[in-house]
Amino acid sequence: MLVVMITMGSPVIGEDSKTFEMRIPQENLEECMKSAKTFRFSLPVISMDTRCEPRKSDEDPEIRGV
Repeated sequence: MLVVMITMGSPVIGEDSKTFEMRIPQENLEECMKSAKTFRFSLPVISMDTRCEPRKSDEDPEIRGV
């Protein structure tokens, strides 16, 4: 499971930060690692972090606020 954490906003410019987590199923660890690289970029008020985790049998893809 590819986990992507997206944080938007910056206290430096007076905005509250909002963090979202996306969980995206992947076929295997190799594909997960390859997909994780596509989310590596930076913008002034958006930061991203990715990681690969084993998928639980009852876990579905989702996007949620953290």
